[in-house]
Amino acid sequence: LQLRDFFSSGGGLSWTPYVILWLVMVVGFGAYTRSFGRPLMFVLVLIMMPLATTEIGTDGWITAIMEGVAKENAFHPGWVLVYTSLIMMVLRFFAGPIVHKFSPLGLLAISAALAIVGLYTLSMTAGMVIFAAATLYGLGKTFFWPTMLGVVSEQCPKGGALTLNAISGIGMLAVGTLGFPYIGALQVKTENIALLGDEAIQQKVPGLVEDGQLMVLEDRVIYEVIKYQAISTTELNGLIGKLPDDQQAVVGEEIGSVRARSSQAALASMVIFPAIMLAGYLILIVYFKSKGGYQAQILTVTGGVEGPTE
Repeated sequence: LQLRDFFSSGGGLSWTPYVILWLVMVVGFGAYTRSFGRPLMFVLVLIMMPLATTEIGTDGWITAIMEGVAKENAFHPGWVLVYTSLIMMVLRFFAGPIVHKFSPLGLLAISAALAIVGLYTLSMTAGMVIFAAATLYGLGKTFFWPTMLGVVSEQCPKGGALTLNAISGIGMLAVGTLGFPYIGALQVKTENIALLGDEAIQQKVPGLVEDGQLMVLEDRVIYEVIKYQAISTTELNGLIGKLPDDQQAVVGEEIGSVRARSSQAALASMVIFPAIMLAGYLILIVYFKSKGGYQAQILTVTGGVEGPTE
């Protein structure tokens, strides 16, 4: 809750200075090297942002998102994260045959499609079927990060370790500054929709809904970019406080239960991230096909002294 309040208030930070700083760094680096680099690297950086959010952002929120439905089905929500992480660990140990069977971009496109299906089905399943849907998501996220770094190393070999660390860092920054808050905003939105659609709660709390709108919402903004409406705890408690004393605690628990169960539906909206990735990978596949197919860039070394053969 403290983390959600931090992101809801924007963390006391403004997004504008970071954009200006980033632009200054890019322009300065380009002027120093007299080159703005390969356009393909820029495309890969853009794709890395939703990739990091799909994997790390979802993993970071999954326990809180599944808490309501997990409570109803008598298992700890953390088991969903443990299960998908176990799938990822096992498959990465035996990744060789899988990686060599598909092209890097083909494997990434398949992974994005699996993540789309997995997250969408995970948003609506219950019971042990949750783990069947989680299997699809786990299969999808397994090869995202290492395969993406492989594509970067093959297409931009001159950058070496610096390029790999840079794109990884960009992914981590993206999920930390925008991914996590945006997922939180999606979760809050599903809570509002669930409460608005619960007629039983509306009858018990007069004034909660008027003219088809929740009357306890307040505007919030994150980094001056993500704008959304969230339920005001003060206003909601004010309405509940007008109820008879013997009903306040019961109604409060019912509202809390409705909000907790609704969080699962946020996973359906999070499909947008792997969907963007899938579109990007398909575009790259078509691009490389037009150039004769995907091939790794080979560095040629000139000059130097020939070393001993033995």
